[in-house]
Amino acid sequence: MCTNKAYVQAFSHVRGLHMQKLFQEAQHAYDVAVQLASEPRFTGSEGEAKAREFIVRELKNLGYDVKLEPFKVKVYQVKHVSLEVLEPRIGSVECTGVGFSGETGEDGVEGDLFYIEGGDPILEPSSRNWIGLASTRPDKDAWRRLVKKALGLLIAESSPHRELSRVEVPVEWRERFGNLPAVYVRYNDAVKLLDAKRVRLTLLQDYREVEAFNIVAEKKGVKYPDEIIYVTAHLDSVYGVKGAVDNAGGSALTVAIAKALASSNLKRSIRFVLFSGEELGLRGSLAYVEAHKDELKNAVLVLNLDVHGGAVGSTRVVVTGSKSLRHSVEFISKKLGVKTEVSEDVMSSDSASFARLGVPSVNIFRSSGANVVMHTEQDSPELLHPMSFELPGLLTLKLIDEIADAEEVPFEREISDDVKKKVEEYFKKRLGIFE
Repeated sequence: MCTNKAYVQAFSHVRGLHMQKLFQEAQHAYDVAVQLASEPRFTGSEGEAKAREFIVRELKNLGYDVKLEPFKVKVYQVKHVSLEVLEPRIGSVECTGVGFSGETGEDGVEGDLFYIEGGDPILEPSSRNWIGLASTRPDKDAWRRLVKKALGLLIAESSPHRELSRVEVPVEWRERFGNLPAVYVRYNDAVKLLDAKRVRLTLLQDYREVEAFNIVAEKKGVKYPDEIIYVTAHLDSVYGVKGAVDNAGGSALTVAIAKALASSNLKRSIRFVLFSGEELGLRGSLAYVEAHKDELKNAVLVLNLDVHGGAVGSTRVVVTGSKSLRHSVEFISKKLGVKTEVSEDVMSSDSASFARLGVPSVNIFRSSGANVVMHTEQDSPELLHPMSFELPGLLTLKLIDEIADAEEVPFEREISDDVKKKVEEYFKKRLGIFE
C-alpha cells in the first residue's frame, strides 16, 4: 500500500491542531475512497445504497447524528445499444448509449450519416430522417433543433486516448423536445465514420422514478449556531462507472474533514451533506436547497469537494461569490504555502444549486491527469493516492477554521453580478433543466 511518509517528513514544520490532524486523515480519506470506488454508485442503485450505508456508519462512528433526506428522481437503464455501418459495409462499431436521449425500437433506425460538428446549423441537411455525427454533445438549443430533423446522433469522444463515456442528457430534454437516441463513439472510430454513408443505430432504454437520499450530519457551533458553513460532495457516480476521482475522492475527503473536526468546538455550525443524483443534473442538491430554502438565509458559505484523489496533480479553486471571498481564499492559500489557481466562475457541481439561491461557494478540486477519464470505466481506484488528499484537505480545513471561528465573516455574503450571469447561463443553456 502507498504511504505518505516522505510527504509528512517534508512538512513536519507545519503546526496547528487541525493541520496535524489532517496529515493523519489523508490515509483515511484514501481508504474510504477506495472502498467507495469498489463498485458503481449510480443513483438509486444497490451500489449507491451500499456506499450510503458505509458513509453513514463512518459518520456515526465519529459521533455525528446522521440524517437521511429522501427525494424522488428519474433514472434510466440502457438495455441494448449497437451501431452498424451499412455503407460501406464495415460492420459494428462499439458505442455507449446516452441516458434519457431516447429509443429507436428493437429494429433500430437507419439513415444517411452527416457530420454536423457541434450542431452547427450550416452543416445540417435541409432534409429529415438522417443520422448526425457530432464532435461534441450539442447544447440544449441545438438538441431541440436536431430532434425535429434527425433519427439519431453519434457523438465523438474528445480525445483518441479516451474510452467511451457513460453519461446522459437532462431528462427534461426528452420530455420537452422529444426523442433523439444518441450514443458515444471513440474518437478514432469517429474519424473513420467521416467516410461512412449510411448507418443503423439501435438504442433501447427504460426509465423509472426512484427514491434517493442525501446524507446530512452537523457539528453545532458554540457561539453562532444558526450560521452554517456547508461542506458538500456528491456520492453518486455515472451509470456503470466506479467513479473513483468523480467523486469517491471528494466524498472520502468530506468524511476525513468531518473526522478532523469531530472533537473541535467552532463558533459557527459545520454541516456536511453528501448528495445523490449530482450526475443526473444536480438533483440531490436542487432537492435539498428547495427543502431548506428558508434556512439558507443563514448559510455563510458552501465548500464543495468534487473531483479528488488523482495521484499526481495540483489544487484548484473556483469561487462563486464576491471579490473579497476570492481574496480570502488566495490569502489563506498563500499563508499556508499551498499553490492554487483561483478563478471566479460557476462550477458544474452541487454548489451551483446553492448559488442559484444566492449562497456563495468555494469549489476545491484536484486538477490531475486522472481527470481526463472521468465518466468512463477507467475512473477506477488505481488512479487514487493518499498524498493527493493532503493539500486540498489542508486548504479546506484551514478555510473552515478561519471562517467558522471568526467573530465576523471576513467576506461579503454575496455573488458578484458577472458570476450571477454565469450561474443563470449555466442553468438555462448548459444544464438546460429550467425554462
